[in-house]
Amino acid sequence: MEFCTRVANELMLKEIQKGSGKNVVSSPLSINIVLNMVVVGTTGDTLKHMLGFLGSESVDEIKSKSTRIATLLRECRKSSKRALCGGYIKDDGLILTTINGAWVDQRFPLVPKYEEVLKGIFKSEANSVDFNTKADQVVDEINSWANIASRGLVKNILQHGSVPTETTLILANVLYFQGFWHVRYKFDEQMTENRKFYLLNGDSVSVPFMTNDSKYCYYGSFDGFKVLEIPYASDQANQFSMFFFLPDERDGLQTLLEKFQSGSGFLNEEYFKLAGVTLGEFWIPKFKFSFDFDVSGVMDDMGEPLSIIKNPRDLSEMVHNSEVVPFFILKMFQKAFIEVDEKGTKAVATTFFGLTGGGGPPPPQNLSFVADHPFVFMIREERSGLVLFTGAVFNPIRKD
Repeated sequence: MEFCTRVANELMLKEIQKGSGKNVVSSPLSINIVLNMVVVGTTGDTLKHMLGFLGSESVDEIKSKSTRIATLLRECRKSSKRALCGGYIKDDGLILTTINGAWVDQRFPLVPKYEEVLKGIFKSEANSVDFNTKADQVVDEINSWANIASRGLVKNILQHGSVPTETTLILANVLYFQGFWHVRYKFDEQMTENRKFYLLNGDSVSVPFMTNDSKYCYYGSFDGFKVLEIPYASDQANQFSMFFFLPDERDGLQTLLEKFQSGSGFLNEEYFKLAGVTLGEFWIPKFKFSFDFDVSGVMDDMGEPLSIIKNPRDLSEMVHNSEVVPFFILKMFQKAFIEVDEKGTKAVATTFFGLTGGGGPPPPQNLSFVADHPFVFMIREERSGLVLFTGAVFNPIRKD
């Protein structure tokens, strides 16, 4: 999980360096699920390489980790069903669902043992398709699946002509989250007001900011940045929160991300041991946007390439007839969406893998947390430490 969080962090750093000003959201958990689906079907040097960057010793360890993640998500799904009352979601209900899918070309059927793992651990049925002559038809099928699984938030993630006829296998995951703020931390819509948000280039924009009467939050102050936690309402043992990482300096986001990219980064438990305090000022901007990116490209830039399997036999435990292809090209990409408002958060990520032939001391008084310049956010499950979503807000009113 740490590696996938570092991929997300690297992605945010790249966006700062490009100077595009685009907001970023990604799901380390969704990436992790898909990578686990891939690694359990590999062998040889490819397996050693993938285990290395995932920080695991064996396929059995990957299977064990995947089973624990599946158990957590299954517990949340059971609670989600209780939250759906008469067709609407209760204000104390939390929805977390994940769906995995697999589409395999009829020329390269799955090895039965691998197909059993997909069904047993990842609850994914393998659909036999014809990429060679009906690629666009398969694209329509996958787009329909993603649209339904994401509750309409992800549409047309694949375009006609984007899937090569030489495609052997596509693995996919959709992760959907919807949570309402805990009653003690709800924002008051009547108190929302437009305030200045300062961009990295020195300009400012007028943005709706949220606050509440109590101004009570979990808060921590660290070297160069502050952290704020807002819990979600939940009637289950698993507890979810959104964390905001705010640099002290208006242009300090790059420095903060570089700090996170060294050492234990985002996953430093010290950042999540926060004290309950009443803030003098408390303002969080509303935001809503989507973002898509090439996961395998980011991994290549990190020195952990996923792009080419030079020995096709490394996939002999995944698909039949792999030896008839001289090499395989691997691509992974993700499209994600997030919306944060006075009621709570809605977020979804769709990740595709394509295989183609070819705490600290008590804080001081008079504290404040005014997120009026670029910051990082994270949605995290407290008991397991799983990072569902993370990203950076450069300009809250940008939608792309």
